[in-house]
Amino acid sequence: MGRVAHLPQRWSTLTGCLRAVAAVAHDEIAGRGQDWPEAFIAAMHRNTSERAPRVVRAVGADNVRRMLDVGGGSGASSIAFARANSALRAEILDLATVEPIARRHIQEAGVADRVKVRAGDLRSDRLGEGYDLVFVSAICHMLSPGENLDLLRRCREALAPGGRIVIQDFILEADKTAPRFPALFALKMLVGTHGGSSYSEPEYAAWLGEAGFREIRHARLPEITGFMIGSRP
Repeated sequence: MGRVAHLPQRWSTLTGCLRAVAAVAHDEIAGRGQDWPEAFIAAMHRNTSERAPRVVRAVGADNVRRMLDVGGGSGASSIAFARANSALRAEILDLATVEPIARRHIQEAGVADRVKVRAGDLRSDRLGEGYDLVFVSAICHMLSPGENLDLLRRCREALAPGGRIVIQDFILEADKTAPRFPALFALKMLVGTHGGSSYSEPEYAAWLGEAGFREIRHARLPEITGFMIGSRP
């Protein structure tokens, strides 16, 4: 524990993520208590809120009128997008246990008139339609390849023509040995999920292409995550 404080910030961030995943994995085995969503979402909210303004600048919010935040958790990303564009309306899809936590953060941020929350299951539910942007952050690493392809197909259906999907996640190089952080995180996902992993740029590109997206590209960030972006024709 003492050594973590001396690590660079990106190592501390990764360590926190790994601990969170390990805790969730343990809870899945032992049985989750009533208070686990509150603590987990609070930790993710602090982490995401710090990065969200930089993410919004990288993605761009100017031409976004309707946004869907898939598995949006506390709402930190949607809050940041709403603050960047007063005309933007965001909808968060997440589990019913997360919904009241997200509503509280949204209310405290003063954007409750433009950011809404909908309870649902991102693994199976229809996501809606007519969105300009579908944002999928820190979700794909929890899913199997087949689940990711299915999710991306439903994301495409939810977009208006010309709309974009932006996936933010750990993105590996083609040989899956680099960058180091996503490669290490993949090991935790093998333990902490039923089928998740860190995936490579070619894997994301193949899923996006098969789901019907075009103009697919990898946008790198000066952090441990990156973007995979595609547009609906």
